[in-house]
Amino acid sequence: MLVEQRNFTLCGSQQGNACIRVIPTGKLEVTIMEDDSSCEAEFSQLWFNKAGMKTLLVCREAEQVCWQLDLTNKDAKELECLIESAQEDFEILMRAL
Repeated sequence: MLVEQRNFTLCGSQQGNACIRVIPTGKLEVTIMEDDSSCEAEFSQLWFNKAGMKTLLVCREAEQVCWQLDLTNKDAKELECLIESAQEDFEILMRAL
């Protein structure tokens, strides 16, 4: 179980770069490089919403949007695969214990 980290370029109204860490215990950490702001979410709070040439990554809690990022469709697909892989790895580890 390793933490995966990727740097993605934000698109749409948000310009800049995001460093995203996928933590196998079920957490996503995001740092926006330009202003050194950060946010996090549990995997269960995340929603991917594809809209044309970009995908909106949304963190929701109790029906309210906590934060959102505009990613390219390719980057969003890569992130979605990383999250799925982390969830599978964690499930395998838990079953082995």
